[in-house]
Parts: sequence; structure tokens; C-alpha cells
Amino acid sequence: MPAINWTFLCDYAFADSAGRASIIRTFTFIRAPKLPFRYPQLFLALEYMADRSETFTLGAVITAPSGKQIARVQLKRKAKTSEKGRVEKGFLPLGFYNCKFEEAGEHHVEILINDRSVHYLPLMIHVKESKPSPKIKSV
Repeated sequence: MPAINWTFLCDYAFADSAGRASIIRTFTFIRAPKLPFRYPQLFLALEYMADRSETFTLGAVITAPSGKQIARVQLKRKAKTSEKGRVEKGFLPLGFYNCKFEEAGEHHVEILINDRSVHYLPLMIHVKESKPSPKIKSV
């Protein structure tokens, strides 16, 4: 079974032609103007290690504090050889688009390998407090 070496939440991630990771603006929280709101895109960037002979699925689910599923993505990596025992590292950016957040608090970005939960990252949703309007005195 593959292993996860590291992972980040970020605004954008991609691999160049040599497979090197590029990760743009990591974060652990999002400050929302009000609820509900939509976040245009976020990425789960991760590096995994796996046997080249292994076929597996790697995915992630975002859940709200209530347990409601907000988004899910899953990719399948096919075996590259039938020869067992050759391990390789791989970088995988998983993109989530137009996610609708309806709750404040700690959300979870859960990492799944072959539909089994192996790790999660907390994602805090903070709502900006609105300032009361200043009262104008009449003269």
C-alpha cells in the first residue's frame, strides 16, 4: 500500500515536466466574509511512495464539522511494471473547485488510499465579524 510522505493545503499546485512539485500559497484556514460562501479553488498537494507494480486509488474528501461531505475527488494510478520491489516517489495535486462552505469551525480534508482513510488535515473556516455601524448623532 502506498505511503504519504507529506501534504499541504494550498491555492494551487502542479508538477512540472520533470515531476517536480510547485505549491502556491499554503494555508490552514480560510477567512470567509459570511456563510454560506464558495471558495473558487483549493488543492491538496501530496507526495506519496508506492511500488511501481501497484495499482491504487488516491483521493480526498472535505467534510464539515457536522460530518456533511462538501467535496470528493479520486484518481487511479495504474501499475507501471509487473516487477515487484521497485519503489518510487510521486507528486499528486488534487484540485477542489467551487466548494460551498456553510459552517464555521474545523473541517477535515481526509486522504484516502483505496477508499481507506489514512490521514486528515484540519481546515479551519473563520467568519469575519461584522462591525456595527457607527451611530450618527443628530444636532
